[in-house]
Amino acid sequence: MIEAIAILAIRAAILLYVERQSNKKTIEGQSYKIRHLTGNLNEDDKKEKQQLLDDYHFDKMVRELKSEDEYAQLEPDDVIEERARAKFKSLYGYEYRKGK
Repeated sequence: MIEAIAILAIRAAILLYVERQSNKKTIEGQSYKIRHLTGNLNEDDKKEKQQLLDDYHFDKMVRELKSEDEYAQLEPDDVIEERARAKFKSLYGYEYRKGK
């Protein structure tokens, strides 16, 4: 009987811990959404937003370079990415760094 009560107590503690962690993630997610809706971004949000924009523009440049001529499709991806990096730097003034 005591063992059953101990097992139930342990299960209850585990469930409370899991619920607490879930609530914490929900609160962080809602806080993130509120910051983005109100425009009140913190430094990490600004970096993430800038990285997403950089990734989008870099990928767009790679696609454009691949579609420029029929021989670009035969070039290795490394060569095309180097050309895209040079183009990115000339347009934006800083080097592209791949996101996580």
